[in-house]
Amino acid sequence: MDTAVSKDSSVYYSGSYWNDFPLVLEYMCKNFTGDKKKWWMNDFQERFCPSPFEHGLFLNCGNGWVERTFIDLKIVTRASAFDYSFDLLQEARRERGDRKINYLQADVNRIDFDSEQFDLIVNVAALHHVQYINRFCVILCKALKETGLFVNYDYIGPHRNQYSKKHWGYIKEINHSLPNSIRKEPLIKPHLPTMLQVDPTEAIHSELILETVKRYFDIFERHDTGGGIAYEVLTHNQNLQGIPSKELDPYIDWLLDMDRKYTEEKRVPPLFSYFIARPKKEVLENEELMETYQVSEMVRERKAHTRRGTYSNRDYLIMLNNSLDNWWAHSKLNRIFHK
Repeated sequence: MDTAVSKDSSVYYSGSYWNDFPLVLEYMCKNFTGDKKKWWMNDFQERFCPSPFEHGLFLNCGNGWVERTFIDLKIVTRASAFDYSFDLLQEARRERGDRKINYLQADVNRIDFDSEQFDLIVNVAALHHVQYINRFCVILCKALKETGLFVNYDYIGPHRNQYSKKHWGYIKEINHSLPNSIRKEPLIKPHLPTMLQVDPTEAIHSELILETVKRYFDIFERHDTGGGIAYEVLTHNQNLQGIPSKELDPYIDWLLDMDRKYTEEKRVPPLFSYFIARPKKEVLENEELMETYQVSEMVRERKAHTRRGTYSNRDYLIMLNNSLDNWWAHSKLNRIFHK
């Protein structure tokens, strides 16, 4: 079967996101590290890097900013990194300078590595783009040295941002409570057919990340932040551009308070997590369990292949209805133009 890959790199590094706002960044830092001024990378460097890791692997590296940062912070001495996008890899190579970074163009769903090859693996928003996530976690477990670490910062929310009806209702309610000048208008729930068209990898199995990583890694530290309310309201909100921070910050503060409240009350799930793990090499020796996981993944993907890339009955119905709507519109146009 074909694998889900993004063939247009222009969808990345564009638009405005919730963590572009300083107050949001402080909110995330506080949740991740306990210090509103300390980002998770600096936290990891301080607590786990008395000396640099020798060789790090960076997943779906994009334009290379993560591995450059890790080398500059002296977290790692040399890096290997891969991405599917030729354009982004070209940019990464241009910006590499004299840093020891080796780049490879590859599909994350097909890539493989030698055993015990790395002593650090870094995932920054990469796993939520992986279709064959079980297969990939097996490979990462094999490739990481027994004493190595797997550090992650990723979106762990609903797959393809398909929020439940109740969750989306909370987002709409909070957004509507804001003044017209601040409110996100239009507030549009992520449209599944459009997402599949623009980038079929986006959050393809985000809700499976923690579950799958735990099969092959011991997550010994995890720090979630919210986002279940504030992320959608602030991200790509054109009304916020140009508003002075003195005027805007009180509303962002209130929005983050609501985000914290709704997350703590479990009315909405956390959308982002910073977690650190060690490999569970013994699981790789359990052939029966490994086969069970892999067969389950292949069945899931074969089924999705026949259902227009969807993984639930609800999503499949959305795609079918979209096709029927398109057919109806196309038929109506044909009747108009062929009278």
